[in-house]
Amino acid sequence: MRRHRRLSAETSPPIARTSASRPAILLRMDYEIRHMTPAERPLLERFLYEAIYVPEGFEGEIPHSVIHDDPRCRAAFEGFGSRPDDRALVAVVAGEVVGACWVRTTDEYGHIDDETPSFSLSILEPYRGQGIGSGMMARMLADLREAGHARASLSVQKENPALRLYERQGFRIIGDGADQSEWLMVRRLDTPRSPASLEFRRLSMPDVPAFIEMRISQLLEEGAHESCDLRPALDDHYRRHLVDESFVSWLATLDGQIVGTSGLSIVEKPPYFGCPTGRLGLLSSMFVRPDLRRQGIARDLLLRIVDEARAHDCGAVHITASEEGTRLYRACGFAHHERFMQLVL
Repeated sequence: MRRHRRLSAETSPPIARTSASRPAILLRMDYEIRHMTPAERPLLERFLYEAIYVPEGFEGEIPHSVIHDDPRCRAAFEGFGSRPDDRALVAVVAGEVVGACWVRTTDEYGHIDDETPSFSLSILEPYRGQGIGSGMMARMLADLREAGHARASLSVQKENPALRLYERQGFRIIGDGADQSEWLMVRRLDTPRSPASLEFRRLSMPDVPAFIEMRISQLLEEGAHESCDLRPALDDHYRRHLVDESFVSWLATLDGQIVGTSGLSIVEKPPYFGCPTGRLGLLSSMFVRPDLRRQGIARDLLLRIVDEARAHDCGAVHITASEEGTRLYRACGFAHHERFMQLVL
């Protein structure tokens, strides 16, 4: 029932008005995203309450007073519109406001400094999972970038599934938030997330030879000695397991060339307490071309391959991580277990 149960609290830069001629965004022809009107500002209190994150298994009602008892929660909505940096969008379906995304530079959760706006995002439960949150965040980020802001921030509880949405919007974890149960995240706006022509797609049979060359480059970089030609064995392995779907891979490509790889081998063991399904996802081939590192490509690949593990009903994902990769895996929820790192799904 503390403030960090909120679905999100993102920071946004000082407000700058956008052109009144900019058209509203329509999602699937049903949802409209537009700027909030002054008459709708009182709705922010309700939406902040609706954004409270309730962990699985929690029973009972969370009182409305929870958002009034915490000064940082109140700072997210009290007096909204009175500051030059206040900015808000709403999502509307059939004339009803069903979501809100707003930013301020007050001392709320996710606040970094007076130059960096912090986000709050809330969608009414029946309308979640429809892309509305992504649409509002993308629109707000575009507005802030157009206004010349350098970055935006937010705070989110570590267990909150909304973390995935923020990562897909380009936010990156920079450390703990108000306490160790939260992440503080930042999205840079003055530089692109990654090369404009970067694309992500699944590995297919024609990609196997280039994928093998990336795998060999990774092994050599990690200190292996090329004592034999692994290409035939790797080619046989990947083709067999792509066919039976026990191996899945996501690729990052730039101008048609593979520049980043990931791999997931799906294996079965007798079920155990840490993995009741008995199905494990073994990560491998997490590799990005050296000149393109530290641009979020590895994180994007990791998020996609973990989604594949969930879709294949894996109970956990394991990886033997390099020293360089450990920080990324830890930030994405992996924990050390003796000789490997594990993410329980």
